[in-house]
Parts: sequence; structure tokens; C-alpha cells
Amino acid sequence: MRFLLILLFSFSSFLLFAQRGPVDVNWGKEYKEPRNSILTEFIGKDATGFYALRQGVGEGLLSKEGSIFIERYNKKMNLIISNEVKLSYKNKDLTYEGIELVGDDLLLFTSFKNRKKKIHYIFSQTISKKSLKPRADFQILTQMPTKNQFISSAFSLEFSRDSTKMLVFSQLPNQNRTPEKYQITVLNQEMETLWEKNIQLPYDAEKFSINEYRVDNEGNVFVLGKVYKEGTRNVKRGKPNYQYTLLTYSNNGSLAPEYKIDLEDKFITDLTFRIQKNGDPVCAGFYSDNNSYSVRGTYFFKIDKKTGDVYNINLKEFSFEFLTELMNERRKKRAEKIEKQGDERRQIELNQYSLDRLVLRTDGGAVLVAEQYYVTTQNDRFRDARGFWQYRSTMTYHYNNIIVVNINPSGEIDWASHVPKRQITTSDGGYFSSYALAVTNKAIYMVFNDNGKNFDKDKEKHKIHSYNGSRSVVTLAEVKPNGTVTKFPLFNNKEEGIITRPKVCRQTDSDEIVIYGEKNRRYKFASVLFN
Repeated sequence: MRFLLILLFSFSSFLLFAQRGPVDVNWGKEYKEPRNSILTEFIGKDATGFYALRQGVGEGLLSKEGSIFIERYNKKMNLIISNEVKLSYKNKDLTYEGIELVGDDLLLFTSFKNRKKKIHYIFSQTISKKSLKPRADFQILTQMPTKNQFISSAFSLEFSRDSTKMLVFSQLPNQNRTPEKYQITVLNQEMETLWEKNIQLPYDAEKFSINEYRVDNEGNVFVLGKVYKEGTRNVKRGKPNYQYTLLTYSNNGSLAPEYKIDLEDKFITDLTFRIQKNGDPVCAGFYSDNNSYSVRGTYFFKIDKKTGDVYNINLKEFSFEFLTELMNERRKKRAEKIEKQGDERRQIELNQYSLDRLVLRTDGGAVLVAEQYYVTTQNDRFRDARGFWQYRSTMTYHYNNIIVVNINPSGEIDWASHVPKRQITTSDGGYFSSYALAVTNKAIYMVFNDNGKNFDKDKEKHKIHSYNGSRSVVTLAEVKPNGTVTKFPLFNNKEEGIITRPKVCRQTDSDEIVIYGEKNRRYKFASVLFN
């Protein structure tokens, strides 16, 4: 009887993974990771293979000081060399800020705060791709003053679409209730400064918050921010109390006229932008009729950088069928009743979706990818061994369904599709949750940890089983050019002896995505090739 059960299980597993879909999965060797370290970054790929970054961990926290490990793997996903790089210069400890594959070089970025002089320095250093050892070309990229010896300046590094320009966007000390000041530094591939300027935003600090900033291929800098009209609440008398604005600083540092983004009585719930090859910004996002955290539809427009004109403006509501597609029959009937009543305050909308990606199409259109993400906290009170009351907070991370929206060049929605997914974990930051994305010329692919029960033929249509840890299967979701979604099981995490980490997985070529998994200090990579 036991043999029969094993045979049935093996046969069902064969049937499950015989559906693997339009891909080939090729695993590399298994390795043991260095003690007190985790792989945190996929750096990039060249003709020989790819590079990854590993950082130290102390008391459960990621360390940006001490040292890092840089690793090189060949095309077969096998480790060629690993080198520990000490983060220090002239006996001074440095802080890790980033590493990039730029042209034919690996560039390491670090920082150091001189407490005596109250100056924060940012450095770059070339890493040999062969030995993975630092070269002697240590240089200061820029420096900025700090408010005092204990508070460091906040800054971020961004690269242009073609990686020929780098932006260092640094916050400067300022007084309360005054417009925030920033230092903009734009460099070329050789890390030579093209232009640098201190700017003051045209709004008081409490009235303006920065969402994102980008540098284009010509060295122009764009800053997207949220501006509050009265106070700092999102809602005022039932209407949106904010709008968005896009500030542009040309490659000589001068401020061009800003582009104000306002949907009148509708709430902008998420907004992002990208720069087209011609230099024009493309903006897209979600809106709501009810509040600042749910989604009723999408909007899309382009800005002519030379004239400042806004064109291809389109605001499109999702269909009722799309909004209720993942509901069970009881909830769908309730939704139909609410829609018939016509009460705008109770309209059906999608909740807690975060816009992750805006992919520009070659024909001028775009694809939006968003994931339902939120965190809940439960506070418990209990007595310890001595009888004293103690308090404990438990955070639960929800990474659920994905939506994909395809927008044509004129701004109209071609189609919108759901990718059903449910991942609920506790006190882990969603370490094995979320998804990896790959965009090819034939389809869009997503890779994520899933529950094998979601492939049962007898499963209820609208029931989605939650990701179940080491027993999970890795799923490949394929979204075709017409919006059709098909899910395939790629492999079983338990059988491979790892748990896949989608947040580290990366698309490395037009037809490849590299998968990374780990468990109990063992890890390995796999290449997933799309046929």
C-alpha cells in the first residue's frame, strides 16, 4: 500500500511538471554560502557569465560596512571565483552604497562621513572582472555637507537608460518649514562630472514629497513629486488634496517649466514615469474615484520635452468584469448590486496595488505591472515567566495578485489581465515572496513561489491557495500579446533542496531569466530559457 502511494505521488508529480511550459530549466552546482552572509544583489551579465553580490548579516540585520563578497558565475550557473572586498580606505571604514556593471567595468560605490569636517564623501572604485579585486583608481565623485556629526546626508545613485550617465541625488541640510535643498551631480561613464548644482525645490518641505528621480541619456534630470494643497492630508472635503508635478533640470542645471499632473476630482493612487528614446517623459499610473489607496482605472500621457505640451492623454476605467474577475459568486453578486445602485462612494475598486514596473513598448505604448502588497500588524499582550505583562507586535506581509495592463500608443487600454497569486508570511519581510519579471518579444513572464494545490483540476475556480514555504512549487505565468494568462509549474522547491527568492532573480537576456534559491546555507542558480 505504501509503495502504491509513493507510485501515485510520483506519477502525479510527473504529470504536474510535464506541464512545464515553453521553457528549459538548467541548474548549476550547489554551494555553501559564507558564514553570516546572504546574496543581496544580481549585479549584471557579460559574455562570460554573470556577477552577484553577497553582504554580511549581523543579529538578523544586513550590514553595509565591514566587507562584501563579489562572485562570478559562468554560463552554466557555476561559481568561478568569489572575493571578499574590505570596505576601507587609509584605515577608515567605508559604507557600501552600490555596485554596477558599467561598460566593461565593475564599479563599486562607497561613502564616508568625516565627522570632524562634517562632510559626506561618495567614492567610486573599479573592480577587476577577472580577479574581482579593487584597482588603485579610488576617486571622490562628489561631497556634500552634513547637518551635524551624527546625521549623514541622504543620497541615491541612478543610471540613465543607456547607462552612459549617472545621477547622484543628495539631500542637503535645511531648516524646518523651508523648501528642501538638494545637490545634483551628473557624471559620464568614466565617472567625470558633467555638471553639478545645488537646487532648492519650489515648495516648502511639509507641502512636497519626492517620489522618484531619473536622469536621461543626455544628462537632464527629472524629479517627480507630490504637492499638497491645504495641510498634508490626502483628502479634503471628500476631494483629493494633492497633485503631482514633474520638475526638469536641463543638463546645465537650469529649471525648465514644471509639468503639473492633476486628475481634478479623481485620486491619483500611483504614478511613475520613464524617459523615451527621444527624451520625452511618459507618465502612467492608477486612479480611484474614492480614495488614495484603491484602483478604479489607469491613466497615461506623454510630455513633449521641447514644447512642454502634454499629448496622448487618456483616462480609462477598468471594466466591471476585470474588477470582479477573481471574486467568488457571492461577492460578485454583491458587487453587481452596488454598481446598479450607482453610489460613487461605494464603487467597486481594487485595493492596495503597488505599481512596480512601467515597460515602454517599441511602438510608443506601454505595459504596467502592479502587485497587491500590504502589511498588517497584530499587537499581543502576554505574561512572562515572572508574571509581568509584555507586549509583542507581529507583522504579516501580503504579496498577492498581479495585474498587467497593456496600453497602446494613443493611451487606450488594449487589455488588462490578472495573474492570481497569494503569498502571506509572518515576521520575515516577505523574504521568499513577490515575483521576478521577464519581458520578451513574444510574451511577458513572471516567476514566483506558489502552492501546488493551485494546479489541481478539481480546485474551486476562485479559490487561491497560499504559498506554503519549503513545500511550494515555483510557477511560471505567461502573459501573451493578447492578454491571455497561462500558468505552468516549473519545479518543486523541496525536490531541488532550496526555496526560490524571486526578489533576487533577474532577466539576463532577451530569452533568459536567472533563478536563485537557498536553504540552510546551501544555494544554487538556474537558467530559465524561454523557447
